Amino acid sequence: MPETPPPNEASASSPATPVVLERKPRKNEIVDLTIERIDDRGRGIGPVPQTNLAIRFANPGARIRARVLGRSKKRLDGRIEEILDAGPHASPARCPHAGVCGGCALPTMEYSEQLRQKRRLVEDAVERAFTGRGLDMGKLPSGGIQDVVAAGKLEGYRNKMDFSFGSKRYILADEPEGVDASFGLGLHAPGLYQKVLDVDHCAIAFEGASEILRSTRELALERGLSPWDLKDHKGLLRHLVVRRGERTGDTMINLVTSERSAPEIDALAATLLERHPAVTTIVQNITTSVASVAYGEEEHVLFGPGTIQDEIGGKRFSISADSFFQTNTSQAEVLFDLVREAAALEAKDALFDVYCGAGTIGLVIGEDAGSINGFESAPTAVRDARLNAERNGVDHATFFEGDVLKTMREALDERSLRPDVLVVDPPRAGLHPKVPAQLIELDSPRVVYVSCNPKTGAHDVAAFVEAGYELRSIQPVDLFPHTPHVEAVFSLVKSRGTS
Repeated sequence: MPETPPPNEASASSPATPVVLERKPRKNEIVDLTIERIDDRGRGIGPVPQTNLAIRFANPGARIRARVLGRSKKRLDGRIEEILDAGPHASPARCPHAGVCGGCALPTMEYSEQLRQKRRLVEDAVERAFTGRGLDMGKLPSGGIQDVVAAGKLEGYRNKMDFSFGSKRYILADEPEGVDASFGLGLHAPGLYQKVLDVDHCAIAFEGASEILRSTRELALERGLSPWDLKDHKGLLRHLVVRRGERTGDTMINLVTSERSAPEIDALAATLLERHPAVTTIVQNITTSVASVAYGEEEHVLFGPGTIQDEIGGKRFSISADSFFQTNTSQAEVLFDLVREAAALEAKDALFDVYCGAGTIGLVIGEDAGSINGFESAPTAVRDARLNAERNGVDHATFFEGDVLKTMREALDERSLRPDVLVVDPPRAGLHPKVPAQLIELDSPRVVYVSCNPKTGAHDVAAFVEAGYELRSIQPVDLFPHTPHVEAVFSLVKSRGTS
């Protein structure tokens, strides 16, 4: 599918007269349509003859004049040429970059409609997963899928932002001709991953992040530091990652580069610290990978301890540059409370925390458990989990490093452990196809599946239902306002008479 630039790029075409069609529209034709829903990428979806058209930044209920940009068997991709009627769910843009930045897919949709659309995404995913396995929809919880738990903060909620450097800056339509496009620092323009949009202010980033971003851009340009070229794989500066502990105020700057270049990077770090004295640590990560990843094979601590601290559920966690930590601290606390309620742990219970990362969920909800057993393949995450347990005085937690299924089998066979509660929190890709069956074999009486992707989460949960588990509740939670992302907590219990 071709790339689909936003409508206000310098090369965007002006509105044209729509065609009236009974056939499937062709590339570059102009059509009028009404947006009915969003998809899991946040694009507005509306019907056109014989198919649907997907359009970025189009709200449900809006009447759109759109240009067709590409065709596939499943749908067409399009671009807004003109908004004929903004519809009932439009709200003022929260950010000067709305409509061109890839950070927020729903920048002009009222929040109540965002929540309705996210609930529908979970509903659709569950229905597809159940019907795909031939399961009766009557096996859904008696109360159905609950309304999405709203976020408490709609702006400034992200405690981490990853900004990209690029040698090809996205040029806006109102910029003067001949403007320098050889350096950009910000976020990628949607559909144009090779171009970086210079971001002046990010409304969803923590307070102070945008100031660090602007200083870094100014200093890099002043000193002639080269940005990364995604095509030629050359350049020094690759990513600027900023993190803040919401409860502590600790702030980290992580400069991801292609090489050490100590004189240049150390001088940049020193000046950033002078301008932003609230920063508590600065690190440099060096990566030789051609992939656009914001972590490295080698790390240098340039200032401070190299980590920051934050708190969730009364527990304090140490966060390194490459540690996973929930991006919305206060809303993660809401999510973990829901997991705790679904787990219903008692003093005799053995908790298995599968894909436990740095142990956050297990340590927060496992106070009342007899034992916390975390399983994780990433050595750095297991190291952090053990340190976090020690730091918080949790002496009934054990973390197993290695292949998750293998280490669980060893825990079962060698330590005679049996899970009373199984908490599964996989990445967006969900579980490997072979994993659900092996988790089901653990025969845990209670399972809590924490999903950050409705499609993969519903698919994995359906396997448990097919194997005889009863799905007690589905509770979506919004951790990422103005994006289509939605978490969901699936609570399952082993049905009587199944083994």
